[in-house]
Amino acid sequence: MPRSNSAELITLRVNIVKELREKWKRERERNPFVNEHFGGFVNELLHDILEKDEFLKHYAPFLSEEGCTRDTLYIKDYKENRVTEIHLNNNKLYCTLCTSFDCFHIQFAMATPRVAKLNIENRTLDSDLEEEGQQVKRITNQKRRKNSFSKA
Repeated sequence: MPRSNSAELITLRVNIVKELREKWKRERERNPFVNEHFGGFVNELLHDILEKDEFLKHYAPFLSEEGCTRDTLYIKDYKENRVTEIHLNNNKLYCTLCTSFDCFHIQFAMATPRVAKLNIENRTLDSDLEEEGQQVKRITNQKRRKNSFSKA
């Protein structure tokens, strides 16, 4: 099949292609309107992700993901000028900044793909992602200690 001039070849990990192909097959069984070509399905899926990211930029321009560890998602709130920690407690997300299970930070976290990685034992986080999260955790703890000493 000839490739169009606007197409570009990319390399995907074998395990990702396998997961995508399984998802495509499941979606085709459930919904007859799913793209009948695997490549088209992947393109539509990636486009949806880009649209969601763009929506989040408009919906919550003052929030951004700062990092993730195995049990915590860190979100920077530029309005509050603070980093909040989102934890998974008893299958419910909890925001330490708002001390709430249902706040704007939780809604933002639910729209991010990394929230699905919280407290999942059988999956491993990418080492770079884990390291970024650990760095954010250290910085946040240092700022908290600094603020607690200045208040005393």
